[in-house]
Amino acid sequence: MAFDPITALTGYNDTECSVQFWVADTPASVFPSLEEAVIFARGNGAGWKDVEITVHLPREDIVYATGKVRSLIEALRTQSR
Repeated sequence: MAFDPITALTGYNDTECSVQFWVADTPASVFPSLEEAVIFARGNGAGWKDVEITVHLPREDIVYATGKVRSLIEALRTQSR
């Protein structure tokens, strides 16, 4: 199945997510929605740092690594225009 960032942003609007930058001794930050997690990632260097966002679901987690996080950032930028 192809990744659709707009569907992900709307589908996980009320789902707890965490942002983890791949930097030693940096704790994950937790947010109440994927959109807020993406905004935090964008504001803290996801454009040039390695990062992952984890969507915490009841039965399993979904992890978006750096490339997909950048797609989510671009989709959010496009959506807000």
